[in-house]
Amino acid sequence: MDKAIVVENLSKKYGDFEAVRNISFSVKKGTIFGLLGPNGAGKSTTIKILTCQFSPTSGSVYIGGFNTEVDAAEIKKRVGVVFESQNLYEDLTVYENLHFFRQLYGVPKEIIYEVLGLVGMKEYQKHKIKALSKGMRQKIMIARALINDPDILFLDEPGSGLDPHSAREIRKMILDLKNRGKTILLTTHNMEEADFLCDCLAIIHKGSIIAMDTPGNLKKKYGADVLRIETVTGDIYESPLNTQASSDMFKKLSDDSQIFLVHSKEATIEDVFIKLTGERLTDES
Repeated sequence: MDKAIVVENLSKKYGDFEAVRNISFSVKKGTIFGLLGPNGAGKSTTIKILTCQFSPTSGSVYIGGFNTEVDAAEIKKRVGVVFESQNLYEDLTVYENLHFFRQLYGVPKEIIYEVLGLVGMKEYQKHKIKALSKGMRQKIMIARALINDPDILFLDEPGSGLDPHSAREIRKMILDLKNRGKTILLTTHNMEEADFLCDCLAIIHKGSIIAMDTPGNLKKKYGADVLRIETVTGDIYESPLNTQASSDMFKKLSDDSQIFLVHSKEATIEDVFIKLTGERLTDES
């Protein structure tokens, strides 16, 4: 079986409110699958169902071939989870935090040094968590999720609230884990993160998946490269590339000797999201 995760007609209701609406998708082994959408779109609810934190109202979920409603104990042995809230023990050291969790899984102490090496934090093993930056804490969260050598990793907003340097380090780490054969499902509202990391991307909006494909195919299908012209007076004009409108715009500005700079801008995942929803995603989304 080449599918690490299979989700079939999944729904979750809270009273009359439907947080997740009949979504279906599958994730191939050894790939990165992303759920992109704003806060309240259903991403976190979905990941909590997939990690056996919540039960669905309807539908089925299989993780590594195990049903979440029947085989939760088996699934928890085989997955690692990093939720957005960094729930580490602040007054304990890095080593002590990981030691506690390795005891829960019954794995040898040597695993602590191995996972710290994977996330580049070996030299911080004696530091207390409260002395670490948010980016460092995120690395420790990922190390903790690797304690049981899981086949599948669930990462809830892994780059949220990080400075650009830390965000780049976390992205590189995620790709390294994929290259080691891990299957990764992540949630994000960060367009750049989704485009850079994901082999397959599902855009979720108001509980429903409204588009799903590779980032490249989504941009080809829903986005459009743009011709961007800056005039000598500093005005900016944009039009979809290779269209009659862009040709007319270029000709008019050329005839008026107004052109200062011309370049093309490739379609982005943000363009795709706006085209599909009429909304923008922001850091607060």
